[in-house]
Amino acid sequence: MYSRLFCGSLGTSLRDLNLKNENNLGIKLYKIELLKYQEFVCDLSTFLSPSERDRSDRYHFEKDRNRFIICRTLLKILLAEYTGLETDKITLENDANKKPFLASHPYIFFNVTHAGDYALIAIAKSPIGIDIEYVNKSFDYTEILPNIFNEIEIEEVNKSPNKHHAFYDFWTRKEAIVKAIGKGIDDDFSKTPVTNGFHSMSSSLVGNIKVIKVFSFHVNKDYVGALAITDDRINLNEIIFNPLPTSTELKSLIQHKSI
Repeated sequence: MYSRLFCGSLGTSLRDLNLKNENNLGIKLYKIELLKYQEFVCDLSTFLSPSERDRSDRYHFEKDRNRFIICRTLLKILLAEYTGLETDKITLENDANKKPFLASHPYIFFNVTHAGDYALIAIAKSPIGIDIEYVNKSFDYTEILPNIFNEIEIEEVNKSPNKHHAFYDFWTRKEAIVKAIGKGIDDDFSKTPVTNGFHSMSSSLVGNIKVIKVFSFHVNKDYVGALAITDDRINLNEIIFNPLPTSTELKSLIQHKSI
């Protein structure tokens, strides 16, 4: 059995996706600038369950702990908005692959990724994967190329005028795909083609999902991302980030939580 894979690149914008999503296929994307939420960390931690607070306490560095609190709480707030539930009814559990899912709505899919000063959240009605990476121009990737890329991809990176961006474009595409299909990085990572265009591949490589579309985008000049979707009905023209709760809305939620 074979699956179809399409890889390409898109621009980005910030506006309500519903304007372009009239068939209600339900993709929501969010970009989090982590530094903007530092002042709310203590209050945001009250949205966490006891096990989530225990997990946050196990982070050695404050930056990592704060990032987890910000991302997990915003995810719960956004899932509450998406489902119509109260925030305290959002309970996340882990599947056999330790991937979190919404226990009350297992047919709603989400993914969270972070790098440096940014995090991204994707929510959808079909399996979805998202990845972001900081383009570290001092990173020597040459030694790992044969372990993660095929010969065509290695050639594309080596002949690219911007080799680091090409490397991270391909890397984030592969990461987004494995997140969408719910498996970790394994030997199939290098076998999954991610050069631009259409590919036919063994379904066993992608968890027997029939169609995957993966799109690269730039968060800014220093960060690249990729989004993998598994619903063939969705045709994206650009990556559109939905607005997050404003400071006023967040304070209102915190006050409501404390009542």
